[in-house]
Amino acid sequence: MLVIPDGAADTYRERGRSPLAIAQTSTIDRLAREGVSGLLQTLYEELPKESLVAQLGMLGWDPRIFYPCGRASCELLALEGIELRDDDLAFRANLVQMEGRTLVSYNAKYIHSDHAIALIDQLNRALRQEFPDFELYHNSDFRNTLVVRDAGIDPRLLRCPEPHENQGVEFDIARLISGSDPASARVAARVNRYLERVAHLLARETANMLFPWSASKAFKVPSFSQHTGFSGCVGVVGCMDFLQGIAKAGKMDFFKVGNGRPNTDYPAKGDAVIDLLSAGYEFVVCHINAPDEAAHMRDLQLKIRSIELIDEHVVRPVVQYFEHNPGELGGVMVAPDHYTNYFGDPSPLERRDVHSLHPVPFALWNGRDCDGVRSFSEDDAVEGKYGRQILNHMELMAVLGVQALPAGIEARAEQFAADG
Repeated sequence: MLVIPDGAADTYRERGRSPLAIAQTSTIDRLAREGVSGLLQTLYEELPKESLVAQLGMLGWDPRIFYPCGRASCELLALEGIELRDDDLAFRANLVQMEGRTLVSYNAKYIHSDHAIALIDQLNRALRQEFPDFELYHNSDFRNTLVVRDAGIDPRLLRCPEPHENQGVEFDIARLISGSDPASARVAARVNRYLERVAHLLARETANMLFPWSASKAFKVPSFSQHTGFSGCVGVVGCMDFLQGIAKAGKMDFFKVGNGRPNTDYPAKGDAVIDLLSAGYEFVVCHINAPDEAAHMRDLQLKIRSIELIDEHVVRPVVQYFEHNPGELGGVMVAPDHYTNYFGDPSPLERRDVHSLHPVPFALWNGRDCDGVRSFSEDDAVEGKYGRQILNHMELMAVLGVQALPAGIEARAEQFAADG
């Protein structure tokens, strides 16, 4: 069992304590107290600092090989019947709110899907003839995917600012996206013309602009069983489209539960996990996006509360399940995929690493190993069995017990523990 509280790790400290340390998480603390802890490197300097990179590696696929230059094409897999060809591009496309040239809300004041669908339908009807090679699809809430057919360029040649990193920043929509060679510059110019038309059509809406980013090509990975050698049933509980895309490409069963917001249905996620364990699934992943979204919303208390609800409604039922079925316990791990750092309300032009490269903490409870760590946080995990030599996230499946341990992991951990 792997629980991923998205973005729960944080550099913020209040009286020396992070949101993970402040949160009342008696069950996750128990995992740390009765199990082993450590640090996991999930992001790379040379790749975007985002969940798809982190979670690909956590599930065993090397993102340096399989990351499709952006996550839009992975999210597109969550929608039925849409295929990307080799020359096509896909962009993530937020519905956002602008005030003049300033981006004031990366999620259009958290527009809901029913309203967003109506706006996407309006745009498609109005722009289909003028831009026949553009296809706009709704994913969830403010999240959409823009497909550009036959673009014929490497997406790495496009420069696309990320909306959640740029609230308060001014943009010229006519030059929002740029290319680094003549071919990519032509594609960027055509996308920018499309955006100008979108701005005209949505001028009276709160969601008055589309913000494309994270351009990518088709996403493909070998199956999870083929890649890891794990032959049991695998179930993924979550909501985010990128994770559904990973599950679909990796031939894992996906169960869409809740939403991507801090008000997600935590009990339903926990119930779904228990149902899968009871049905004989041998590896279950549960992803909860709430802490990440709360941090992006600059709401510290909401981030802390979301962590507490994950502890109460997801982790606690899992531990209770294995207490009643001890013979089934292989391992229960809690590991954020990355840091999403809380900065309060910085000035509009202040640039900070919201997703930073810090290694995330993890705790593993398997009923056998124990290293003496007393609670779960970024600072506590340093003192754990795997805290003194940081593991790469592609070693997570081995530490959890899904794959055979690569040579040297246990020996390195034991040596570092012995060295104090």
